[in-house]
Amino acid sequence: METRPAAARYRRDLGDGLIVRWSTMDDAERLAHLFGTVWRNSADEPINPRMQEVMRRHVRGGYPLVGPGDCALVEATAAAGRPIVACTFLWREQWSFEGIPFEIGRPENVATDPAYRNRGLVRAMIELVHARSAAESHPLQAITGIPNFYRQFGYEYAFDLHGRRVAYTALLPPAPPDTPEPYALRPATVADVPRITALYQRRRAESVVWNEVGAQYWRYLVEVWGDPSAPHDPLAMGVGECLQILVDATGEVCGYAMVAAKLWGSDLQIMSVELAPHVSLVAAAPPLLRALHAYGDRLPSLATNPAPLRELSFYLGRTHPLNAVLAPSLAPITELPYAWYVRVPDLLAFLQLITPALERRLANSPAAGYSGELTISLYRSGLHLRFDAGHLAEVAPWQAPPYSANPDAGFPALVFLQLLFGYRSLADLRYAFPDVSANHKAELLLNALFPARPSWVMAL
Repeated sequence: METRPAAARYRRDLGDGLIVRWSTMDDAERLAHLFGTVWRNSADEPINPRMQEVMRRHVRGGYPLVGPGDCALVEATAAAGRPIVACTFLWREQWSFEGIPFEIGRPENVATDPAYRNRGLVRAMIELVHARSAAESHPLQAITGIPNFYRQFGYEYAFDLHGRRVAYTALLPPAPPDTPEPYALRPATVADVPRITALYQRRRAESVVWNEVGAQYWRYLVEVWGDPSAPHDPLAMGVGECLQILVDATGEVCGYAMVAAKLWGSDLQIMSVELAPHVSLVAAAPPLLRALHAYGDRLPSLATNPAPLRELSFYLGRTHPLNAVLAPSLAPITELPYAWYVRVPDLLAFLQLITPALERRLANSPAAGYSGELTISLYRSGLHLRFDAGHLAEVAPWQAPPYSANPDAGFPALVFLQLLFGYRSLADLRYAFPDVSANHKAELLLNALFPARPSWVMAL
């Protein structure tokens, strides 16, 4: 039997008839049953058909981030029908750190049958996912998980996830009388994919970490809905978003919006909005909001007793320019972002990967041209950084020898990830954590190497 956890044929007996292994296409319906059962608000609700369709799409192929054999699952071999009682997938995405690209692994779609919880099944599956991610040389893993839970597997909150700005439809400025709207929305087509890809990249420079969403994913979102005139039931579809193109009166493409394809309540969710460089956001915002309102009014609702559309919910991050354009009188509610969990299994290797970005930062700081060393204690381990005329010449492990002087800086290992990814400044961390320390040299260097800067990483 295959003994490598990353291998497709790996199996491990967890006791009580439970086996952890990787999926095959034959598991599609049992996975669909698990997710349809777990993803409900109560045991009295009907099985969720949309999550069943999500699983079928993932396991049978067609979703660009995962393949049929990429689900780590637990099978109850002693139970009738050998049900799958827990699972999580390994998604693959292309991210970048200030323009330095790399592939990441994402444990996503985590589910456990309530009758099998608190048995360590998630830990067993995460071990498989981490092993395969390591075998594929992913320098980090990331997850959009429930609060606190994933810290036990080496994850730490490292940059913003979503956040919400709410505009009330009742407060939208009306269109001028007897004046045609200058902009409208239409469904995206495959021909729009190159333009969508280019427009999405416009905010890349503002973000330390960036999700390099490519044409394959945008094409998938277009093709999954097919011909707009073809019959679809969005309420049963396992895809929650679609792409709309903003056009002017002549039909010229002026932007796009990634929006919900169905309503879950009284709001329309908008996950991405980007306009072409020649379009004034100030001028385009009012007709865009009215177009989004009109689009949302046509959507079917998952609610048993649907309420009228009352809100436009923008999940665009803290720094999107639309935030500055929306007046508080129109969009008075701002909900703070949650955060991405990030795990960096080999911190030395990741620092070596992003060395060009660190050297650029150093060159544009008061520490430009620095030669010398920086020792950072992570308490159970540590880092030794050696600089030569502003170049990061060496990144090595460090451990304080007996009777030695103190390191230049100290961090709990996971807390250091907040500094690494710009989520919190050194001053923020020293204020919040008594076990974060830095001498004057370290303060100068760490502020140069790891400034607090935003990341907006769109969750696909």
